[in-house]
This record gives sequence, C-alpha cells and structure tokens, in this order.
Amino acid sequence: MSPRPIFRTEWPIHAAPALADLDQDGEPELLIAAEALYALRPDGRRLPGFPFYAGGAFASPPAIGDLNGDGRMEIVIGCDDDHVYALDSRGRILPGWPRRTGGDIYGRPALADLDGDGRLEVLAGSDDGRVHAWRADGRPLPGWPQATGGFVSASPTVSDLDRDGRPEVIAGSWDGHVYIWRADGSPLPGWPQPTGHFVWSAPALEDLDGDGGPEIIVASDRVFVWRRDGTLLPGWPQPMRSLAATSPVLVDLDQDGRKEIVAAADQLYGWREDGTPLLGFPVDLGTFLWAAPGAADVDGDGRPELVAGGWDGCLYVLRWGGGLLGALRIGAPIFATPLIRQGGSGLEILIGAWDGCLYRLQPEDFQPANGEGLRPARWIGWTWRLLRELLPLPEDTPVFLAADDPPSPRAVLLYQREGEPAARPIPLLVHRGRLVGVFPPLRAGARGRIWMRTTPEADLCLRPVEFQVTPHWKARWRRWRRGIRRRWRWIWP
Repeated sequence: MSPRPIFRTEWPIHAAPALADLDQDGEPELLIAAEALYALRPDGRRLPGFPFYAGGAFASPPAIGDLNGDGRMEIVIGCDDDHVYALDSRGRILPGWPRRTGGDIYGRPALADLDGDGRLEVLAGSDDGRVHAWRADGRPLPGWPQATGGFVSASPTVSDLDRDGRPEVIAGSWDGHVYIWRADGSPLPGWPQPTGHFVWSAPALEDLDGDGGPEIIVASDRVFVWRRDGTLLPGWPQPMRSLAATSPVLVDLDQDGRKEIVAAADQLYGWREDGTPLLGFPVDLGTFLWAAPGAADVDGDGRPELVAGGWDGCLYVLRWGGGLLGALRIGAPIFATPLIRQGGSGLEILIGAWDGCLYRLQPEDFQPANGEGLRPARWIGWTWRLLRELLPLPEDTPVFLAADDPPSPRAVLLYQREGEPAARPIPLLVHRGRLVGVFPPLRAGARGRIWMRTTPEADLCLRPVEFQVTPHWKARWRRWRRGIRRRWRWIWP
C-alpha cells in the first residue's frame, strides 16, 4: 500500500525540502521547490507571500541565510529560467535580484563570506558553464564568474582548504574536471583535476587522513579523493558501474569513530577512507539511485541506517552492513534526497517524488525485509521510450530514454531542437542493466534529432533519431491548473 501525500504540487519534485524559521516564531517552516517555491507552517498553512512563482520551475534546493544583516532569514534559489532569486521571509524579491546567468541553475546556491566583509555572498553554478558569485545586494563579486568547459549542474562547495583564513570554491563540471578557485577567482595550484567523465554532483569534504585539513571527495563514474594540492589519496579512485548524479555522503556507519564514504548510482557503494569496500557493499537494489541517501537511526539500535529512494518509486532503509531493513513503495520515481528530522511524534522522513507529491513517513510505515534477499525492483509505469526510429514524446513531460546496445558505458546522448545552434548532452546512467537518460520536458510542436556519442569526448556518433513532441491532455491540464494557482494564490491544494 502506497502512503498518502501530505502536500501536492503541479510539477515533479527534484529537490529535498528544507526547513527554516522564516517568521521567527520558534517553529521551522517547510520549503518545497517545484513549479513554485512553497512555504508551509508546521500546521500545513501557507506562509504569507507564498507560493513564489518565477519564469520556470525550480529543481534547485533553496539555500537559507541572513543576506542583508537584518537578523531574519532570506531564501536564495536557482531557477530553470536562468536566474538566481533572493527572497525575504514574505516571498518578496530583494533589491538587486534576481541575477541572470546564461543557463538553468539546478544546484543549491552556496552562501559564504568570500571577501571577509562579514556579509554573505551568493555562489551558483549554471548550465552556461560558469560559477557565478554576487554580493548580498546582487552586485557581481570581482574576479567572478569563472568558466569551465561544461555545465555546472551542482552546488559549489566552499571551504578554507589551504588554511590561510580565506575560503576556496570547489565545483565539478560536465567537462569532466573538478575546479578550485581562491576567493578572488584565481585557481588554486594543482587544479583543475580530470575525472574522465561528467561531474554532475557537488564535492564533499572530510579529513580522512587525519592531517587537519579536508580531502575533496567527488563522484563521477568513479569516486575520487584528493588532497588539497590535487594529489590522490592512496587507494583512490574507486570505480562504479555507472555515472553518479549525486554527491557522496560521509557517515560513520560502523560507529568506529571514522566516517565512511557512501555513493549512490546504479548500486549503493561504500568504502573506508583507504578505498577498501565496506562489508556488505555494494548493495544492488535493482534500480538507479539518483539522489544521495539520508542517514539516521531509524530502528533505534544506536547505529545510523541509510534511507535511499530509487527510480522504481521505492524508498529503502539499509543497515550499516548493507542488509535491507525495510522498504516502502511510493509509486513515482524518486529524484530527491529525503529530509529526516525529529517531529512531534518521533522520527519523520519527508520525501518528494516525481508525481509532485510530498510524503511524510515514520519508521513503522516501512515493510520489514522478509529475509529472502533483495529482489530486483519492477519498473513502474512511468513515461519511457526506447531510442528507436521516430520518437513521439508527450509535451511538458520528462521521459526516460533507454538505449539498446550502447557502444560504451560512458556513452552520452545529444539532442538538438530545430533552430537551435548547438546540441545539448544527456548523460546515460545504468538502470537495471540498461543505459537510460532523462529527456527534459518540452512544449508541443518541438522537433529535432537525438543521437549517441560513444564517449563524452569522442567524435564517433551513431545514427540520429528524429523526435517530435506531441500534445498531451494531462500536460495541458497541469498547465491550466498551474496558471489558475499562479493567478489566484489563495487556491491551495
């Protein structure tokens, strides 16, 4: 039995919800990013000024911080309309914002004091291939933006790596490199470093070798651990069967006082700091894991469990040794990391799904594992197509594209709409033994070509397939409802 949602949006939820006490009443509000940015009080009532609508949907998780020094929390969020927005606690755009980039913003903006003036700056990666930095009033920070050779789809990470009192900015790019810049935009010596494939996720930081400084942990189709000078830690990189779309997670699963590295992709992978696999890992759940798992003591045994959602629409809870503690079928693909918190009735897990719904779960909702081992998850009835002949694609709907007989595990799809000067890449990910890409939603009437390249940097391309986006009544119904709710915001689901 699938759980009942506690909130419905009009768009697939890609980002984890966030908590922030926006109205300063001592209780955090719940922020949900979808076709609009929603803010809910603990009792489910909307916060005045919300939902906030922009020129596109929000796949970026919101960042929370006091930008203007007024003692209240502001919200910074990236949008599919190529802008970064900064809002006050009543959903009003701050002076100097929004700021435009040359592409969509999917990663959470980073808030950090880069120039040492005691005020937060805003950093964001964009599909224009650059990392941007602005002051709190929206003015560009000198030395920024900094360019890479591909999309920057994840959040920049900020830390004082060289311990000089000034932070550095770390970001991965779809050009297959990880970059580090000083606060003034100059590159840190030893960087960028290559990975050999797209870097879709934000770097994680942890002092793994005990030298007092953090190492940089990055997932591509391998997991890399670098020292701050760009040298690899012994035992790394470690391979995975698929490109990862999410950041590694650092958690002390075995309670030995040292954190392990967990990465989600076609399987759930786990290693110690020296690169040796964790007992029971990798764990094959029979589905692709787009989002990073959450970690919490779900069963009350004093050890953290991992909570991970998959494309099969299931949420899984795994013990520290990789054993399956329980599972729950949500019913729609999961692309968001769960938010785990202590609520009034105990531990709560908040998870958004591609059906546009937010679900609240508790440990007792999970069906216990039956001891028969892990069974490959059944593909749920979501929109997917094989990459063959003419492709009719429904409008305003993301579609899974499965490739037959791909020439390489690093193969990528490229698509180009009629009238566009350049093609756009679609990374292929391993799902149930197949390479699968996610085609973005387009309006009816769009036409173009899709083709496959053997590797991201190769010139060899396979025969292109024509696509055409066709009208779909469900998409029109969703657009009509979005328009009604945008015009009359008091209409609440």
